[in-house]
Amino acid sequence: MSASLAMQRLLVAALAGIDGITGVHDGPPADAPPPYLVIGSDLVSDWSTKTETGHEHRIAINVWDAGPGAARAKAIMGRVETRLAALAGNRDGHLLVSARLLRTLVLTDAEGWSQGIVEFRLRSRVV
Repeated sequence: MSASLAMQRLLVAALAGIDGITGVHDGPPADAPPPYLVIGSDLVSDWSTKTETGHEHRIAINVWDAGPGAARAKAIMGRVETRLAALAGNRDGHLLVSARLLRTLVLTDAEGWSQGIVEFRLRSRVV
């Protein structure tokens, strides 16, 4: 299995239980009520050593919410950050070695939607 898919499955399992969201999706959902999470962009690079195969993942989790202000989206982003910072495990032959927050960003539009982006760096190795 690809390292990217293994880490995505680990993320979805960790994020599914976050309070205040209606679901975790692999792409923009057609009719999901907000707030919800979408697994966003995922850039994977080689992180191998002489003896082990490894991968570095730069992955974005998008928080989508509708309503006035961005406070609820920011609160959910905080729960995502906490959950991912504590992430550990082995999935489909790939062991998560570390998870680090890179940055967060909140965007709003005139229609009342908020998009929060939580970008993490995950490092994994094949076991």
